[in-house]
Amino acid sequence: MRVRGDTAELARVRRRVGVWAEAAGLGDARARRLQLAVDEAVANAIEHGMTDGGHVVVRGAPGRGRLTVVIRYRGIRFDPTSAPATPAQEVVQKHSEHGYGLHLIRRLVDDLAYRWDRGTNEVRMTVERE
Repeated sequence: MRVRGDTAELARVRRRVGVWAEAAGLGDARARRLQLAVDEAVANAIEHGMTDGGHVVVRGAPGRGRLTVVIRYRGIRFDPTSAPATPAQEVVQKHSEHGYGLHLIRRLVDDLAYRWDRGTNEVRMTVERE
């Protein structure tokens, strides 16, 4: 699916990931984990990463016993697998509105991968079936 660079699109992304998760046979808890991780990654792309107000492409790729969601967007290079995250305790103590996303993404998915290709970020998040 292709979404505008607008956080109003996040509900549509979550619904689509839910459909992919159900088709892949993920249980409800695992589906919700993946929906939240994808929501965070797409929100981060829209709010911090995109440089041209363009679009984000989100694709579900079912595999044997798992679902991978691939997120692609053009913008500032950002690798969520290696980017330093503000310590969670510091974020909580400051009552920050931001700073939780990387912690959530890293904890919610079973595998997180990143690739940079000619100005395009590609984030791959996989959740295994239980």
